[in-house]
Amino acid sequence: MPVPMGGPVLLWMVLLLSSPHGASADISKPMVSLNPPWNRILKYDSVTLICYENNSLEVNSAMWTHNESLLENKTSRFNIVKASPQDSGEYRCRDKESNMSDPVYLEVFSEWLLLQAAPEELTEGESFHIRCHGWKNWNVTKVTYYRNGKALKYGYENFEMSIPNATIKDNGSYYCTGWIKKQNHTSDTINIIVKKISPKESWLQFLIPLLVVILFAVDTGLFILTQQQLTRILKTQRTRKNKKPDPEKK
Repeated sequence: MPVPMGGPVLLWMVLLLSSPHGASADISKPMVSLNPPWNRILKYDSVTLICYENNSLEVNSAMWTHNESLLENKTSRFNIVKASPQDSGEYRCRDKESNMSDPVYLEVFSEWLLLQAAPEELTEGESFHIRCHGWKNWNVTKVTYYRNGKALKYGYENFEMSIPNATIKDNGSYYCTGWIKKQNHTSDTINIIVKKISPKESWLQFLIPLLVVILFAVDTGLFILTQQQLTRILKTQRTRKNKKPDPEKK
């Protein structure tokens, strides 16, 4: 009896539709993330670049490039300890299949106060975080965050500010002020870009969860159907095994 293909077909549709480029998306390409997540850091800070496969697992081994120059590191993690301005630039990783990641850009500054943001570009409905970071991790007090010159939030102790479910209104230039060792300092600005969600993406936000529900229902139905068929087959086999020949028919 042929097995219905509803589950696999729906799963394939979900994978295609959830990709921003549909079937043409390169799902084999690795990706690079930062830990901590900031791509703007201060001199003497440390950061780890991690090379991931498309299934969100770290690659077994990787080749790293910095500004297109090959680095000696061969592992999935590239550690930058006590960063210097020379560590600024473009980083990529390549997996054992020679698939190259998209670039990640790191900037190293020599400033008293630095505003960090993750991410700096996002789509409506996503969240981003900003952080007022002091030189050599010195304590920062009386922190105020600003957007387009207007104060957003103040705290005597330093704090990270989260903007959930961002909208177009959250677009703008951000900076922070704070006190370090009895002196007031102001960071430079970061432009946070919140992109309006496209009609296609808006449609997919509703369609993909619906397809997931349908997929679950189909898989559940197939499981129940398979169990019923297996039960009938086993019952038939037991009946045939236990049935004795009729002597009158010999």
